[in-house]
Amino acid sequence: MGTAAAIEFPAKLDFLFEPAPFKVLHGGRGSSKSWSVARALLILGAQRPLRILCAREYQTSIKESVHKLLSDQIEMLGLRHLYTVQEKTIFGANGTEFIFAGMHLNSNKIRSTEGVNITWVEEAQVVSKESWEALLPTVMRRDGSEIWITFNPDLETDETYKQFVLSPPPGAIVQQVNYYDNPWFPKRLLPLVEHLKATDLDAYANVYLGECRKNVVGALWTKEMLAYLREPAVEDIAAREAMRARMARIVVAVDPSGCSGPDDKRSDEIGIVVVGLGRDGIAVVLEDLSGRFSPDGWAKRALDAFDAWRADRIVAEKNFGGAMVESTIQTARRNAPVKLVTASHGKLQRAEPIAALYEQKKVHHAGAFPDLEQQLCHFSTAGYQGKRSPDHADACIWGLTELMLGDSTYDTSMNWV
Repeated sequence: MGTAAAIEFPAKLDFLFEPAPFKVLHGGRGSSKSWSVARALLILGAQRPLRILCAREYQTSIKESVHKLLSDQIEMLGLRHLYTVQEKTIFGANGTEFIFAGMHLNSNKIRSTEGVNITWVEEAQVVSKESWEALLPTVMRRDGSEIWITFNPDLETDETYKQFVLSPPPGAIVQQVNYYDNPWFPKRLLPLVEHLKATDLDAYANVYLGECRKNVVGALWTKEMLAYLREPAVEDIAAREAMRARMARIVVAVDPSGCSGPDDKRSDEIGIVVVGLGRDGIAVVLEDLSGRFSPDGWAKRALDAFDAWRADRIVAEKNFGGAMVESTIQTARRNAPVKLVTASHGKLQRAEPIAALYEQKKVHHAGAFPDLEQQLCHFSTAGYQGKRSPDHADACIWGLTELMLGDSTYDTSMNWV
């Protein structure tokens, strides 16, 4: 390892000094993932000129980056003669350069980043699918380029865990590393680790062993709950007509966003969910048609669903765009029965009474709706814990509120189109 030979380093992570397109380090707290990567990059950057992008999902200031970690490691390793630390960058005497960037809502800047040898994505458990789609083609264009990924896993449904642990790309080296692999782990913290292990084994497994949690803490919905409430999917016209005959009312619920079309990755999706209330008092989520559409596109999709299910009305939130929502629907079909609702409470306050109905087994799902169900499972008593707006879930909640709770349980202003 050259320069690295004289520097203390976890043996488990020697692969950082070998070529590979993807190097993925995941594990629990105190495992030295970030320290080790910072040291390895500084060592490699001292051996030859490298352009290194240090990226994360959210970075509103340089203080939120790994800039300070790298600066501290330069001091600890005695490399001040090789590196110059500036306010927003770090330069090596041989031409090595460290640059720092946030990816969320910053895809244009990411795409314009050229000539990167190594990209380090830190705290990658929160990186969205859209950010990965913007980053990967940009930084992997150069021959021999590498992506290093460090994160503490949260849920198996998180995009980074799915892409790089469950189904890693060709050539990836994936290594789990935990506190017992860390030569610098403070012995004084071991009693705290053992205490958590003795009192809350699930929390210990997530925090210190880097195992995924089954559900968010204080989840309003869980995978187990939704699986229990699942009915057969509506897969053809005959099944739809049979389901339609069970229903007393059906609505198409729409949660608009500022999306301009399928290529607009910066905006949230348009939530479009069909829900029905059975004659037996049980509500059923019938279809999730959410996605990225132009205004004309989502209006047509909602109206097509309205016709296919012979629904009673469309319920659309007007908080985003107000007049735009009304105008869009009127343009598509002037006499469509649409109810516009305006939320005056937060997402959690709207979600809690609907979650209570699920707990009472008063809501079923006709088939599996992965995106919708993932968003529902990210609602907790502390609020929504997902990475982006719960567009699918918001539409579902609006529809179920309309069918099962009426107007008395949530404060809205209503306009009829």
